[in-house]
Amino acid sequence: MTTANDFRSYYSVNTVSALDAFNVTRSSAAPELEPRPKKKLSVRPNTKKKSPAQIKAEQKAAFRSSVLLLTSVVVFIAMVSGVLCTYVKKNELTRSISSIKSEITMAESDNISLNAQLEGMVSMSQIEDYAVNNLGMVRMETSQIVYIDTSEFIFERAKSLGSETQSTNAQ
Repeated sequence: MTTANDFRSYYSVNTVSALDAFNVTRSSAAPELEPRPKKKLSVRPNTKKKSPAQIKAEQKAAFRSSVLLLTSVVVFIAMVSGVLCTYVKKNELTRSISSIKSEITMAESDNISLNAQLEGMVSMSQIEDYAVNNLGMVRMETSQIVYIDTSEFIFERAKSLGSETQSTNAQ
């Protein structure tokens, strides 16, 4: 009797096919290689002789191709060195920017602390205390205050300026 958890009913083993699949000659070792016969290399002599014009044409073509190759290499090296120089310059500028930003941040924090100190130092009671204790000043009393009416002074001044302009116009 089989149950739902019994896998023997689903996977039946055919022993004949399993034995056929097993090959005794197969192993993990590398197979032996049969030595190949060496080929004899031979150089065929060039029976055709080139004319001096053909040789000069080939030399010119070879010179052009070598000059082209050399200029390509020089341009390539120049481009690579240009790219490297720009990377170096970019890194230097990035470092200087970051150092300047850190200096700005430090200056802003110093500014905030100095402004806080200034606000703490400048109060009316501190100023009065400094004036009385350090400078020897005395607080003014109401009887010492004298008010001056400047309207008469302004009238007299305008009158004198008016007479000066009339005398310059008469001359």
